[in-house]
Amino acid sequence: MRGDASYTVDDALVSLGFGKFQMLLLAYAGMGWAAEAMEMMLLSFVGPAVQSEWGLTSSQESMISTAVFAGTLVGAYSWGIISDNYGR
Repeated sequence: MRGDASYTVDDALVSLGFGKFQMLLLAYAGMGWAAEAMEMMLLSFVGPAVQSEWGLTSSQESMISTAVFAGTLVGAYSWGIISDNYGR
């Protein structure tokens, strides 16, 4: 700790170190991020097949992708508020 009487967040993190809990937390967060990224990437592969199978126009197929991104936007915002109110 420094010579002054203050104890900062950085000081607390340095004293705790980086252990098993932090590694597990990083792994779980990474898996969640990877799952979300795969969902977004899947649209580019599935879109043409869905368009062909269902006989959709290009604009209709684009609306499917737009709906996924809009759902992600609304969901991320909503779950952020919920986690702030009930998760802390």
